[in-house]
Amino acid sequence: MNRYAVLGLFVVAGAAFVGAGGCNSTSSGPVVIEVEDESVMIAQAQALALQAQKAKSTTKAISLYREAIATYRELASAWNNLGVLLMEQQQYLDAAEAFTTASELEPTDPRPLYNLGLTWEQAGYMTDALRFYGESLKRDPQFQPALRGAIRAERLLGRASDETLRRLRIALGQERDEQWRQWFEMQRPQVEAEVYAKGEAESMRKTGGE
Repeated sequence: MNRYAVLGLFVVAGAAFVGAGGCNSTSSGPVVIEVEDESVMIAQAQALALQAQKAKSTTKAISLYREAIATYRELASAWNNLGVLLMEQQQYLDAAEAFTTASELEPTDPRPLYNLGLTWEQAGYMTDALRFYGESLKRDPQFQPALRGAIRAERLLGRASDETLRRLRIALGQERDEQWRQWFEMQRPQVEAEVYAKGEAESMRKTGGE
């Protein structure tokens, strides 16, 4: 189907057809463009995205994902996967934009926000990374990649809180990777000690102020 199919609407100003094949009007009036079926656009975008996944060239894959979202902007997976490729190319601002769009299109999916956090971590903005890891965990408190990212970011930033302990407990309850388990186990007593010390300091401050 030609997406620019012309509907049979012609305006003849001040005259009628003359004979069997003539018209004394000098123009045919406005052309109405038929709107393409959205399901066709979705199918086209998904086909492009599938080609992108199979492409061996990163440059080609990026181009195909861009074509996919140009065909159907609401394809969240294409935005997310485009972001992954852009992040790998260290195009962090463009990657962040792609992940943000994906997260808006899929408001319950924790993956784009986790990827956004990872983008900012790789770019060297750990505080922003932690914020988006936390946003990802709001969507799914048990999303393991975001748990790993949030706990790692907190420790690199020198932070420890009751929230850190809660995340550590959740992570340890479901972690299957032995190296991550060992790291979490090593962090837990340190975090507990820091949280306890903060609590004691706060208690002394309040007592001293009375």
